[in-house]
Amino acid sequence: MIIGRIEAQLIAAVNEARDRAASGASSKELREMARGFQFGGISSSSGEAQPTGKYSARARQLVGQPAGPGIARGNARVVADPAEIADFKSGEILVVDAVDPNMTYIVPLAAGIVERRGGMLIHGAIIAREYGLPCVTGIPEATTRIRTGDRVTVDGFLGIVTRSEKQTSSTS
Repeated sequence: MIIGRIEAQLIAAVNEARDRAASGASSKELREMARGFQFGGISSSSGEAQPTGKYSARARQLVGQPAGPGIARGNARVVADPAEIADFKSGEILVVDAVDPNMTYIVPLAAGIVERRGGMLIHGAIIAREYGLPCVTGIPEATTRIRTGDRVTVDGFLGIVTRSEKQTSSTS
């Protein structure tokens, strides 16, 4: 995927900067930047390089298959276990591995649906279309890349999920 190629280029650039810093041919800022971007090895679960330094990169747009037309914005609610359904609040974006038939009763409360598994004909996509909800399916590792509380935009026309970091709640 495109994101994987970008991450590979970032890792190559960081390694090049680290090599230049080690040879003494670069400035103090370059050495500081090379120390900040320290990638661990390849993660066994995702196959991706995991950043361990103070700088890290997280994909902002996730691309899947459009399965329910429309656009919705809201806070994500990742439901990895059916017991977590009780925490779901009206207006949140439901992020699941797949919508189980036992979860169908919370779908009308959702602003949109994001599923890891996917296609136009899986249960969650069909239910989303019945309720007129934007739905994107087929996003690898959706339940690990998106975190509960992240601000998410679901574009069911193009199959793109855009996310930003967790929103902080302000009290006045």
